[in-house]
Amino acid sequence: MEYDLIRLWLGMISDMGNAVLGRILDYFGGPEELWNVPEHVLRETLTEKQSERILCTRDEKKIIVYKNRLKERNITYIYPGHPYFPEVLREIPDCPFLLYAKGCVETLKTDRTGIAIVGARKASAYGKEMAEQFASVLAGYRTGIISGLAAGIDGAAQRAAINVENGFTVAVLGCGINICYPKENYNLFERIGRQGVILSEYGLDIEPAAWRFPLRNRIISGLAKGVLVVEAQKKSGSLITADQALEQGREVYAVPGRIGDRNSEGCNHLIRQGAMLVTDPEDIVEDLKLERRILAAGKAEFREDSRLTDLEQKICACMGREVLHIEEICARVDQPPARILTALFDMERKGIIRQPVRYYFAVTQG
Repeated sequence: MEYDLIRLWLGMISDMGNAVLGRILDYFGGPEELWNVPEHVLRETLTEKQSERILCTRDEKKIIVYKNRLKERNITYIYPGHPYFPEVLREIPDCPFLLYAKGCVETLKTDRTGIAIVGARKASAYGKEMAEQFASVLAGYRTGIISGLAAGIDGAAQRAAINVENGFTVAVLGCGINICYPKENYNLFERIGRQGVILSEYGLDIEPAAWRFPLRNRIISGLAKGVLVVEAQKKSGSLITADQALEQGREVYAVPGRIGDRNSEGCNHLIRQGAMLVTDPEDIVEDLKLERRILAAGKAEFREDSRLTDLEQKICACMGREVLHIEEICARVDQPPARILTALFDMERKGIIRQPVRYYFAVTQG
């Protein structure tokens, strides 16, 4: 049978656990060898449950039917050695044997540096604002925002990233590739499926389960060069992601929080343990030496507008299509902050620019 179909078959039996499947493959010598092992050898070697799972799916016709079901839903699958499989995942322990993917899958092989943003599901308004601010700014660099599509911090960060022009985000699920969890993020799930990438180790119709989420966190951190924790309790999935990031050799960043706030305990603990304290997206930009993204269309050309003063014309010309902090605008235009801020608020009122997050501005796209 074709190797591509054998890899899909591995995805169909991976619900026995990536680590368990890895040991089975090591024992028999690899995917093709496992495919060809006689039934009686499997039954003598493995547990009844393991051998039954392998045998009931070891059917080429079933695999082709499953592949067609995926194709009908615009879902593909990638694996180590596939042209779109991210090389960074091959570096981590317990590398997934197969990932189901939907969206702009080819972008997984671009030079975008991944930044994971994770945090509390029951996030505060402040936490969501911080997640949005960091994601909006970092998405303006050659980077993708990676998270788990969860309620709270995850969803806020990914929503902000995809709202930036040409912003890119990867959602790693702890359930089947066609299932949105939580349901409140369905619109975001649909948008990422068109404009970003949805990834999962789990195929069609696999329901969420508590044990799946810690396992998917290794993929979130594995795709990233750095992990930012915005809000988290001391015992939480976000800290599991941070621990896995450290094991994988990734950087860990934390937004400090208020003393006595349960959602701040995790971040403050990480900082005590050596995570880098960050209060501004530029802290991460400088630490990872991120490069600002160059849009394919080049810098936006701004036509003169009779509604704008000379200063406002200069501001628009310097901004192009970038999302810029007011300090960067002041530096480019070489004017004091008070004068620039007044002009920016006037321009926002005229509908020329928008403010995705506080003190960051972008030209409104017509």
